[in-house]
Amino acid sequence: MSENEVKKPIRQYPNNFDAEQYVLCCFLIDGQAFDTFGKNVTEDYFYAPKHKVIYRAMQSLAKAGTVINVITVNDLIAKENAADIDTLEYLTELAEVTPGAVNVGDYLKILERDMVMRKLIEIGKAITEDAYTSTDATASVTHAEQLIYALSNKTTTKGQLEHISGPAQRFLARLELLSSNPGALKGLETGYPRLDRVTNGLQPNSLIILAARPSVGKTAFVLNIIANIIRAKSEKVVAMFSLEMPSEQLVQRILATNTDIGMHEYSTGQISEDDMQDVWSAHMELGRSKVFIESVSMQTPGNIASRCRQLKAGEGGGRLDLVIIDYLQLMANDKDKERRSSTRQTDVSDISRMLKVMSMELECPVIALSQMSRGIEGRDDKEPRLSDLRESGAIEQDADMVMFLSREDENDKTKERSNLVLDIAKHRNGELKKIRYVFEGAHVRFTESEDQVFLPFGGGGKKKSDKAPV
Repeated sequence: MSENEVKKPIRQYPNNFDAEQYVLCCFLIDGQAFDTFGKNVTEDYFYAPKHKVIYRAMQSLAKAGTVINVITVNDLIAKENAADIDTLEYLTELAEVTPGAVNVGDYLKILERDMVMRKLIEIGKAITEDAYTSTDATASVTHAEQLIYALSNKTTTKGQLEHISGPAQRFLARLELLSSNPGALKGLETGYPRLDRVTNGLQPNSLIILAARPSVGKTAFVLNIIANIIRAKSEKVVAMFSLEMPSEQLVQRILATNTDIGMHEYSTGQISEDDMQDVWSAHMELGRSKVFIESVSMQTPGNIASRCRQLKAGEGGGRLDLVIIDYLQLMANDKDKERRSSTRQTDVSDISRMLKVMSMELECPVIALSQMSRGIEGRDDKEPRLSDLRESGAIEQDADMVMFLSREDENDKTKERSNLVLDIAKHRNGELKKIRYVFEGAHVRFTESEDQVFLPFGGGGKKKSDKAPV
């Protein structure tokens, strides 16, 4: 080392030895302290190795229903030969350290802070090592975000038993607000009055499945929701992830929906000067909106969650109102690398669960489009059932709402205007309804039909719906 170089001092990981002693002593001298505060504390809260050993013994005693005191802790540690210290002497010393259990909560906040900082340092080291060795920058950034988010989530979403009066109070406050202002807690409006009336808007924290057989119109339906949001000049922030259609084609469909120019004219360029003015006007509306589209054929829930967090923190200005994924069965599983082998059903189950978790993390509705199984084609009764969801019953389990889109008459598929039915087959805490739509193929446009009286399903099916029309 040259004379001009200064040796940097070795920095110790964040910790507070005194606070660790105080917490352990509170648990030793107060029989209720561990029951009250210990349930959310892990040995990672403690930095000193001997304190980890002592706390681990306390956890074992608590699980066994044994009283925690100097004698029982010392006895367990001695039996397990878990420490290279005179445990009894140190435990006796601990019992005389703290002023009392009244401050244990304050001490635990100090320990939690230092624990998080230590883990953050370890994450920083892992990110640095990955940056030196990885050849995939995108994967490294995603991995870094996942590590940071996992730490953040652990420090903010701890479960805790709560007396029933707490949630009861919050529910009554919500009920009073709805009574005085029915629209106060309305979710995201789709632009379809009947659908919005049934759902009270798409609710935050919800996973919504829109399922249909191929070429029925599920992509077109969610694009109509986006088109309605754009046309309403809404400030809502929407993110759509398409795994099978380029973003330019999605925009073409939105423009066809929001103008009187058909898909054929857009595809061939046969547009008059007057119509071109309408195109530019609709284009300006797109530019003013807060709709974001990503078209990538390979996506995982982790990748999508990462993009959404970036959008919410950046251009979204702290908000994200709707996420749309087209479609679920095309997604890859984040956990594939962790498994030697997995079935597609297992993958879809994992993906479904992660999408539900994502909706709760982002606090917005997530619409995931889904394929239906071919089993429906072999039935006389063509009315969709929850069991028709393709590849996994977990989709039905994880979803807060399941909607099926189907043609009333299969012979209508070649017509420019056809009737389709949106069947709300699962609605957690809500009504099950059917809504008829008229679909104009040339403009990829859905409108709610004035005729909401339902005949037997499928233009001759045998089963009448037990769901009342809206």
